[in-house]
Parts: sequence; C-alpha cells; structure tokens
Amino acid sequence: MKSLALAALLLLAGCASGPPPATYVLSAPAEPVAGVLREDDRPVVDLPTVPVPDYLDTSDIFVRDGRNELKSSQTGRWGERLSVGMTHALIVALARRLPNVLVTHSPLSGQPARDVLVDVEAFDTRPDGRCVLTARWTILREDRRTIGSTERGTFVTMAPGTAGSLTDAAIVSAMAAAVEQLADHLAISLGRDAGRRP
Repeated sequence: MKSLALAALLLLAGCASGPPPATYVLSAPAEPVAGVLREDDRPVVDLPTVPVPDYLDTSDIFVRDGRNELKSSQTGRWGERLSVGMTHALIVALARRLPNVLVTHSPLSGQPARDVLVDVEAFDTRPDGRCVLTARWTILREDRRTIGSTERGTFVTMAPGTAGSLTDAAIVSAMAAAVEQLADHLAISLGRDAGRRP
C-alpha cells in the first residue's frame, strides 16, 4: 500500500513540474560568414564587464511589478548572468556599428586601447511592456587615464504583442532593443571622441 501511495506521489510530482524553462540571451547570433581578418592594425576599444544592479545580476528574468516588487519568470531564464550577457551583447552590437574597430573584452597586455566604461543604473521591464534602461558611460583615451567623454542616457522600448500578456520572449526582445539603442549612442560617442583627438 505504501509503495502504491509513493508511486502516485511521484507521478503527480512529475506531472506538476511541466517543461523546463526556456533559456534566453541578449545578443544576436553570429553571422554565418566564413573568413579570417587581420586585427593587428585596427584601433582597439575595450569594454570591461558591464555592472548591473545586484538584484538583476542573476539568471532570473524579472518584471518590475509596482514600485518595489520584482517577479521572476517561472518559464524562462537567462543563459548567463545579466552583467555577462549585457557585456557580450554590447560588444557584438558595437562591432557591427564600428567595423573598422576591434571591440574586445580583454585586449592584449600593453596594447593601446580606448576603454568604454558602462554602468547600468536600471534595467526594468514593467507589466505594460515598457522596458527602461538607464546607463552612464565614460570613454577613456588610449592612456586609460584621460577622460574623453562622460554621458548618461535613458532608453525606453516596448515589448511586442503585450496587449494580452507579457511573455518571456517579449521581455527579452524589449531588453535586447534597449541594448541596441545604448550601442547606437556608444558608437556615436566613440566616433565623436575619435574626431576630437589630436
């Protein structure tokens, strides 16, 4: 009798668990174009890991519900901590916008490079589908001490198809679009700074 009850409990537990959560990343996939490029003669931009608020730096996908409450998704998760995913997505986005520049996370020792220091202050998606990304960025010149420029921006995107319900895929799409907007402005700032250098 006990073994029958145990089997019934295990069956119920298996049915209640459902499918595993979907896994998402912020960056687009690499272009499937084969080839080799020389990188030793291109200017270098280094993007260290982008810090995000501690409560966001997990693999949970959150929605900010109300003023102070966060709700984590039960059906989706990030494939990496958000700070790592954000850094990778920005590197990929900047490389697309600056094809003549080597954008990297770890330049070779002694290699002259401009540093782009990005600090995310807020990155929230709300139940109505609005995603708000607020970040500050500083560009350091090749000596890595002289500040070329410092700016702060807020970018607002809208999750697609949020009339009925907010899906994980819609949240990720809105957040990825906000990262692309930030990359647009970083590329402009880098171009402006390069034009001002002696």
